[in-house]
Amino acid sequence: MSKNRVAIGILAYNVEEFIDNVLQEAIGLDIPVLVINDCSKDETKNIIKKYIGKNVHYFENRKNMGAGASTKLLLQNAKSLGFEFLIKVDGDGQFKIEDVAKIQKKYLEEEYDFIKSNRFWEKGIEGNIPKQRFFGNLLATIFFQFSCGTNMLFDPLNGLFGVNVKVLEYIKSIRYPNRYGYPFFISVTAVINKFKTYQINNTVVYAEQPSSLKAFKMLFLLIKLTMFFYIKKIFIKQKLGEYQRSALLDKIFIFQLLVTMFNLVFLYSDIYYLDITILKTSTLLFLLIFNFVFALILFFFSFSQENELRNNYIKNEIL
Repeated sequence: MSKNRVAIGILAYNVEEFIDNVLQEAIGLDIPVLVINDCSKDETKNIIKKYIGKNVHYFENRKNMGAGASTKLLLQNAKSLGFEFLIKVDGDGQFKIEDVAKIQKKYLEEEYDFIKSNRFWEKGIEGNIPKQRFFGNLLATIFFQFSCGTNMLFDPLNGLFGVNVKVLEYIKSIRYPNRYGYPFFISVTAVINKFKTYQINNTVVYAEQPSSLKAFKMLFLLIKLTMFFYIKKIFIKQKLGEYQRSALLDKIFIFQLLVTMFNLVFLYSDIYYLDITILKTSTLLFLLIFNFVFALILFFFSFSQENELRNNYIKNEIL
């Protein structure tokens, strides 16, 4: 496959300490580089301008749009320039160039539609990852696997990934995050729409990179996206013959969860208003436990069937 079909896309926002080295390394891979300056307030713009014309395409936002919106613009510009696959890199030096090269090589050899990265392996973290971010990423993996029905993929907030520009057809939703959470959105979108997917193990370097990420805001966003994608996935699955049984189990699972919630409300109401009898309370408690366990069983069977089917087009690097 020709190298001319793949490009590197770099997000740059207030990264004057790192962008020079990131650009030098990217140019060294001998493929076109697209870099977008998200209205930086430091010297980032002037540093990037030194490289324009060296196989580097420069784009600039007139106002700060956020990482998600800027990634979308990079994909749009890559498509308009005739590229089919974009490797998205951050300009803050957290990613190693050998991992970028690994994505490039994997795409050129096997033409995957989506190649994501995973930092949760033996050599995946250099430096000290903040505990809040560590546990946040683990929780995001649980939400991710719940949303897309596979246990083969991890670390959906990892910002190093390569994706076919056809993903633009699927990220027109108003729920697409303009700032944080966009790797989660793109990852789930690719999987539930059956993109040929591969996961590499990469290394993320934690040094002095600033972050304005707010934990509770991100948690709320992930919960919203998980609910959105779980429902969206059911509608997609019910149109595909091999997934229809799993889709039916998902619908019954949701119904059982609602029944469980109503049981919980009734039980709480009786306790709160002291309308308690041994028979009534024990009956409600039994129904609550029964419906919850039944819901878990339904989810287990649905997930198992879906996971088996999805793993036909999903592969990962051995941990």
